[in-house]
Parts: sequence; C-alpha cells; structure tokens
Amino acid sequence: MRNPRPPARFASASGLAKALGVAALLGFGEPLAAEKKDEGAETEFDLSVLSGRGLDPQVADYFRSAPRFREGPQRVTLELNGNRLGLATLRFDQDGELCFTSGLLDKAGLQRPDAGTEADEESCHDFLREYPQTQVSLRPNSEEVSLLVPTQALRGPALDSGVYARGGTAGLLNYDVLGFDTRSRLGGGRFFSATTEAGFNAGDWIVRSRQLHVSNDGQEQTEHLYAYAQRDFRPWQTTFQAGQINSAGPVFAGVQLSGVQLMPDGAQRGQVGHGVLVEGVAFDASRVEVRQSGALIYTSLVPQGPFSLGGLPLLNGTSDLEVRVISQSGSERRFVVPAASFPGGTSVQPGYFLALGRVRSSAERREEPPLLATGSGTWGLGQAASFSAGLLGSDDYRASGWALDGRLGPQVGVGLRNSLSHDTRRSLTGSQNSLSLSSPMLAGVDLDLSATLRTDGYRDLLQVGEVGLRDDSGSRFKHQYTAGLGWADRQLGGFSLGYSRSLMFDGRLSRRLHGSWNQSYRYASLSLSVESDIGSSGDHDAIDSGLGIRLGVSVPLGGDRRISSYLNRRGERLDIGGDYRERVSDGVSYDLGLEQDLKGDRQISRGQLNLMPRYTQLGLGVTRNDASSSYSGQLSGGLALHEGGLTFSPYAIQETFGVVSVGDLSGARIATPQGPVWTDFSGQAVVAGLPAYRNSQLEVDTRSLPRRIDLRNGTKSLEAGRGSFNRVDFSVVKVRRLLLKVTDENATPLPQGASVFSDDEDFLTTVVGDGMVFLSNVEAGQRFTIRLADHSACTLPIELSETPDSDRLYETATAVCRAS
Repeated sequence: MRNPRPPARFASASGLAKALGVAALLGFGEPLAAEKKDEGAETEFDLSVLSGRGLDPQVADYFRSAPRFREGPQRVTLELNGNRLGLATLRFDQDGELCFTSGLLDKAGLQRPDAGTEADEESCHDFLREYPQTQVSLRPNSEEVSLLVPTQALRGPALDSGVYARGGTAGLLNYDVLGFDTRSRLGGGRFFSATTEAGFNAGDWIVRSRQLHVSNDGQEQTEHLYAYAQRDFRPWQTTFQAGQINSAGPVFAGVQLSGVQLMPDGAQRGQVGHGVLVEGVAFDASRVEVRQSGALIYTSLVPQGPFSLGGLPLLNGTSDLEVRVISQSGSERRFVVPAASFPGGTSVQPGYFLALGRVRSSAERREEPPLLATGSGTWGLGQAASFSAGLLGSDDYRASGWALDGRLGPQVGVGLRNSLSHDTRRSLTGSQNSLSLSSPMLAGVDLDLSATLRTDGYRDLLQVGEVGLRDDSGSRFKHQYTAGLGWADRQLGGFSLGYSRSLMFDGRLSRRLHGSWNQSYRYASLSLSVESDIGSSGDHDAIDSGLGIRLGVSVPLGGDRRISSYLNRRGERLDIGGDYRERVSDGVSYDLGLEQDLKGDRQISRGQLNLMPRYTQLGLGVTRNDASSSYSGQLSGGLALHEGGLTFSPYAIQETFGVVSVGDLSGARIATPQGPVWTDFSGQAVVAGLPAYRNSQLEVDTRSLPRRIDLRNGTKSLEAGRGSFNRVDFSVVKVRRLLLKVTDENATPLPQGASVFSDDEDFLTTVVGDGMVFLSNVEAGQRFTIRLADHSACTLPIELSETPDSDRLYETATAVCRAS
C-alpha cells in the first residue's frame, strides 16, 4: 500500500469550479498544440495566444498533460463493469490517478487486496497490483470514472472472507404493545397485550429473554416463552446454547427444555417458527391470537382483508396451532394450522446436534419434569440429498427417528420421515410417518403435498405422564393431510389454493380450505379471497355457514394513493365497502373506509393512521357503527443501551446489531438491511439487524444532510460475526462554499480568465465574467493569489461570518484583491 501526498487544501473544490476552469481553457476549440505526438506525450500551448485571451500562461503548466482530475476528493459518477453506481466521492493523487481507498472498494463492492491489515480511509490500496486485468477509464471532462474488473475481484452478495467484526457490548429491549377497547350500549370490553424481549450482547455472547403479558377484561395472563444464552465458536463451526431453549435438529426439533445444546453454526436457532405461516382472511379489522399447546404465543392486529403472519415463536415443532380471529364487532372465528404443514426441520448443513436438560412445559406439573437427552446428525448424500437420524430419551420415554430429503430429478423435492416412540410408564409403542412432495407441475404451477399418519400408541414427549398436554383420543390426531397449489400467469394473474384435513382418534374431523386470486392491470388490480372452515359434525350445511368470500378492486390514483372497493360474504351476511389509502411519506400513511350491510341498516366507518416517527412505530385505529365504537393502538420498536447512550429503533433488534453515527448530525437518513433509519439528537441510529458472516452495506442518503455537509465516504460495508455489537462512524466534513465578486483596489472587477491559486501554488479555478470566483472548502483567514494575463498578481484575503447557514449550498460575498 502506498500513501499519497496529502491533497492541497482546496483540492475538494466543487464540480462547478472545475467546469469553469476547464471550459475557460478548452472552450476555444482544438488545443493550441505545436504538434500531436503519441498518446502519452505532453501538449505544448501557445503562451501568446493564452495571454491574448486573458488567461494566465502559468495555467498551461497544469494542463500540459492530457486532461486529468485534480488532486484530492472529487464528486464523480462511478461505473463498474458497465453498471452505473451513481455519484461517489473518489480521491485522486497529484498526477490525477485514481486512488483505491476503502470508500471506493466499499462503494463498488470490490475485494480488499490487503484484508486484515490496518489502513485508514485516506490510504490507497494497491488494487491494480492484485488484479492487473483491471481497466480504469478516467473521464475528467464529463466527471466520470469507469472500472472494468475481473469477476474474482467482486465481493458478491454473500462474501465470506473469514475476517469478521467481533465483540462489542450493548443491551437491548424490544417491545410490541397492543391495545383494543370496545364500547357499546350493552357494555364494552378491553384487551391489552405487551410482548417484550430483553437481553444483551457481550463478547459475542447473545443473551435473550422473551415474555408475553395479556389482559382481557381484567383477566391477567403472563407467559414466559424463553430465556437463553448463546455463542458461536467459529473454529469448530459450532453454536452453544444454554437456558430455556428449544431443541434444534433434523428429527426432534422444537422440544422445549431447560438445559444446554450444541449444534452446527448456521443451523436453525432456538425459535422454530422459521417458515411457518398463519394465513387467513379478516372480514373486519381484527385481533388474531395464536396458541400452541394451550399457551398464547402471539397476538397482533390485522386490517380488513387477507393476512399472513410469520416469524412466530413456536413452542415446539409437533403441536398444531390454534388460531382465533376476533373482529372489532365481537364476532369470532377459529381454525387450526396442522403441524403437518410446518416446513421440514432437516438442516441443509451436515453436522451433529446434541441437547441435554429437563423438559419444560406451559402446563402445570405435579411432579418434577423428566430429564431429557437427544442427539442427531445429518449427512450429505451427494449434492441433492441428505440423510438424518436421531435418538431421544427421558425418564419414561424413548424415541428414534430418521429423515431423508432429496430431489427426484431436477425439480421434484421429496421428504420422508419416520419416528418411533415408546412410553415405558404405560407400555405404549407407536410410530409416526410423514411424506412431503413439492414440484412444479406445469409452467407456472407449483404443487405441495404432505401426509402424516400416526398409530394409536404413538405419543409425543409432552403427552407422557404429567409433562404437559392431556392424553386423550380427542387431543391426538390420526391422520393429517395438507395440499397447496400455486399458479402464476402473466395474463390470468396469480392463484393459490390450500387445503388441510385432520382426523382425531375420537373420530372428530376438521377441514379447512382457503384460496386467493389476484391480477394487476394497467388501471386497476383485482383480488378474490375464499376461506371455509368445516367442523366435525359432518353436516354439509356447515360448508355454507363457514364460508367467507371477499372480492376486491383497487385503483391507483398516482403517487402513493389508492382507492379500493370490496364485497364480503360471510355466511348470511353480505357487505359492501370502500377504502382510500395514502402513503404521505416514509413515516406517515393512513386509511379511511366505509362499509354498508346490504341485508340490513348497519353501517361502519373506520380510520387507521400508521406513523413511524423515526424512532418507533405507532398505529392508531377507530371503527364506529350505530351500536358501538372500537379503538385500537399498537406501539412497537426497540432500544439499545451502549457506551454512546440510549438509542431508539423503529424495528425490533436482532441477535447481531450495531449503532451508526454521522458526526453529530441529527435527522440523517441511513439505508440499512432492516430498512431506513434516522440519526437522533446525538447523531446516532440503531442498525437493528446485520446478517451474520455476510457482507452488509450501510449508505447515508446525502439528500437528508445539510447542504454544507460533505461525507468522506457515504457507503460502508462490514462483515459481522453472530452476536457482535458493531459501531460504524461516518466522518463528515463541514464545507463552506463561497461565491465572491472580486474587484481590484480601484473597485474594478477582475478580468475574466484570471487564475486563482492556493498558498501552495495549486491551481484552483479561474475568474469568470464580472469578477466572479467560486471557491469550495473555504476557511476564515485564508489568502489566495490571483494572476492576470499580464503577469501581474494580487492577494485575495477571505473574511467570513462566524455562524454559517448550514442549509445554504454556498455563501455570497464581495472581496478586494490587493496588489502583492
């Protein structure tokens, strides 16, 4: 690495100054050259012609070589391998050659040739020596730089260089608070829930605790979901967990236990809800409650229309989800998401899983929970298949299982699973077998099928003894089947259909059918949603009573405004309504709606306001009809406690996160992997989530900065190790740009073409018409030299106000150039 000579004080003059200077020299046609030599030869200017045109002959020394960028940072358009990357501030040395600084490498996504060595932001990396095939095209006249680099020089979207940011200490608190209040002539109801996650990161350790508190008309309920500590050990590619955890593994994932476990780094974390979706239709603004094993694990408000809930903190991977959709009018619908529809738990990464501890359950226990040990492994079978096997044992329970995942041909995915259980206390033995298929059938058509069958003697661990679930024929399923069909066509739109069927050992049968269709046209979008829940009565009339249909039409009005209308049919009810939605800015959107019952006089009006005031997220809603009024509110976000203070985030903070600062500027907008964030009064913002062991980019939106503020580098990238806390600082430069009207001591404007030089005799710019001079990065007390065509010179002192206006691009002033 070589260190370039420090740039001249005014080397960062704006493109305007440079354009004026170059235009003054090159605007009179072809260069005044004695003869044209080879490409690397210097150009000789006719000094008499320059003098005759009012230009200082000394300027010819600067432009004697081919056109080049001035030394120092310049704002140019950057192009990489034919793709324009936008504006970037790049550095050039005294010869006008490009300097491959850390900022350039981050902006262009290029490999660092000397990774692991310490280098400041101003240093030039020897990129061309490492990748000699690189072609650099400098176009100073158009302020463009084009790079053509080999593919091995690109970082790619998932760089794994082996050098990761580690360590750091910070605390966090995530919150999601929901309130719901209904008032009517017959009374009212009030619901409140608060989900919190507290913890800290220290020395690559992750410590988290999650809990849920619910108050429903005065009835209080608190659920503690988990608390654990976790750390990755990269040399062994292993993750260690301890505390209240859920077992990970390809066969027995999701068993709740208090203990310890080891698993391959990159395997699923303790929460097993990844990929599990709860989908349905809300015919009113509603509250959705999700329970598993009798415990409330998730609650949320959803607007009217189709909804899809993901990222659920499941207690285990084998128990069904019970879903309640409670509308603001008080009506309630229930359905079950069978465990057979959960994505398979086999890890793609081969490795071993070990867990040891005591079984944990949300149900009350009359005896000490049993000890449990489980171990499993996954082995790759070529590039398209894997085989897994595992054992599980506790005081009165034994189980074994295996899984085979692969592909039949290039497109058909197949999963086979088998588990054997033995309840030693009651001498019960049984098996569970599962088969899953996923395949594209025709062009644009995808099919997913699954089937799970159990024998009467099969028991889950939670159904043994006093551990948890009640053990009766009505709580255990005999068969579960799921089917999903998806179809996308450019002309006909997107179509999806899902079906599930569960048969319990007591003969109860439950079925659910849901589907949707949507298509976008030039001036409107159409959608259709269908949902049917069928109970165990076997009465075919239940199909109609449980059927819900929603037909919608949405028309964009330009910008982020949209108007829509819909028709709802729920059993015997038939409603028609309309909505107007507008997104005012990144942080403000609202929704106004009106609904009419076509079979009665009931009319509903509603409004929803969604705010993201930079440091939290807030939703407020109201629904009114002739008989009742409902009000709702939701507040969510996170906060980080670190050495720089307390910083709020509009997003929930993940296991790997950081804090970014932009000097001491407030209100700077920064693009992060989680979404845009804004710096607070101290100039800091939370980066709520960083992908572990992968390259992440943070970029400051320069439009959000005061106009006199420049960044040394507006883009930074980092590779964070899991559990690390990272600090990223963007250095700011407070620039004062000045447009001067310069006169001589006789109050005569200086002539056009006079050259302006710094104290170091570096050429800066030229005087344009009427004595106007534009200077960048000016400081009070500086002095410049202006040379005229007649070889005379004068000294230009600069006097500035002490408090510049940060929102002005440049200041204006008058000055007198005194003979030197």
